[in-house]
Amino acid sequence: MYDKYCNKFTQNGAKNMNWAVIMAGGSGTRFWPLSSNEHPKQFLRLLGEKTPALSCVERLSGFVDPAHIIIVASDRHRKVLPEALPDFPLEQVLWEPQGRNTAPCIAWATAKILKQDPDARIGVFPSDHEISDVPRFVSSLEAAYSKAKGKIVLFGIEPSRPETGYGYIEEGEQICAGLSQVASFREKPDRETAEKYIEAGRFLWNSGMFIFDGRVMYDELTRLVPQITQIADEIVEHPDRLETRFSQMLSISIDYAVMEHTSKAAVIRASFPWDDLGTWASVRRYYPSDANGNRSKGAARLYDCEDMFTYSDDGRVIAAIGLKDVVIVSTSDAVLVMDGNRSQDVRNVVK
Repeated sequence: MYDKYCNKFTQNGAKNMNWAVIMAGGSGTRFWPLSSNEHPKQFLRLLGEKTPALSCVERLSGFVDPAHIIIVASDRHRKVLPEALPDFPLEQVLWEPQGRNTAPCIAWATAKILKQDPDARIGVFPSDHEISDVPRFVSSLEAAYSKAKGKIVLFGIEPSRPETGYGYIEEGEQICAGLSQVASFREKPDRETAEKYIEAGRFLWNSGMFIFDGRVMYDELTRLVPQITQIADEIVEHPDRLETRFSQMLSISIDYAVMEHTSKAAVIRASFPWDDLGTWASVRRYYPSDANGNRSKGAARLYDCEDMFTYSDDGRVIAAIGLKDVVIVSTSDAVLVMDGNRSQDVRNVVK
């Protein structure tokens, strides 16, 4: 699958310092009942025949040497990952024995890469994003990797709606053309606040994707959360200690551990269309709508309904009468029925 890219990278040594880390260890609880701990959303065919994880690998293989792509996945995905990514080399997968959030994940992968390539420039990418325009994505990657020397460069997405499910990045002073300082990070806002962010024009969605000088990120991790890098170094030097030591790492996100405290953060406005496939509400946008705003996958019979989304994964017909803005998901294991505005709350059902 990736052979068509190989010659480009062996001929162009300037790109050999570029690496990519794909975070694929999430459980995807907000896609219950279709997803599960053993079969999370990044390995589901939510949109078409390709899984989000496969699409992510293919996008990055257009810019990063496929041999420089590292996937961090959960140990419980040892069966499903090879099925979802049949051509991906398993020696390039780091298997987490236990989920410890994004800072330990990134620290471990960065330590592993730096041992092999001390000058590495590394990009971190969640495995469940939808990016339809790959050429524009690659163009943005080129810009971000080129500007990442001595910095941690985040991809900010210009908001197209007052989204309450994303965090925001406030742009500060311009560093150079296309790159600005990060003035602040903002948590997921209510709708009124999100509307104010859009009006201000300096707030961008935090895509969760960023490019960094490997040594700079690792030095910041060591300064701010030394316990994590101490264990990461130990695991890289002594792989047999992974099972016992990884679970002892502090469980903390990279945002809380580093991004909100570092002076090295910068933001670049991404020029590509982007969406976070995080909830049923995000997936429904990609299905065609009838005259009443109803969208369906699988068999559905909707009478006097508006703005519905139905997803039948088990062949059963979903029938509804007189409903508005309701999501119904039917699988062989369970049926989910919810208000269309409550997608973020599915994880509460799982708990």
